[in-house]
Amino acid sequence: ICNGMVLSKLRTFCSGFFVFSDYMKPVIRLSALMEIPVCWIFTHDSIGVGEDGPTHQPIEHLAMVRSIPGLVVFRPGDANENVEAWKWIMNEQHTPSVLVLSRQNIPTLDRTEYGAVA
Repeated sequence: ICNGMVLSKLRTFCSGFFVFSDYMKPVIRLSALMEIPVCWIFTHDSIGVGEDGPTHQPIEHLAMVRSIPGLVVFRPGDANENVEAWKWIMNEQHTPSVLVLSRQNIPTLDRTEYGAVA
């Protein structure tokens, strides 16, 4: 649906748990082949087992999306990096992107102490 909506000049995004990205691989690959700017957002990326147990623990999924040619993958480490990723995503006209977000509470780093993001 998202791929088709982009062809009508709409900016689209699709989201879900990262562990279920396997089911979406064909349409993600299609957006990369078509060079259309769909944003695929996945949450609950974690190396720690959460309350959902190991069935919702993505292991090889990050390597899978990174292996798709023509797809840009962002895995921001804090809110500042998330903002910078969105700046790139919203300015892109031909490249699909994946935004992989953690399920943990991640502190926002002080950029005056650690340097700028971009």
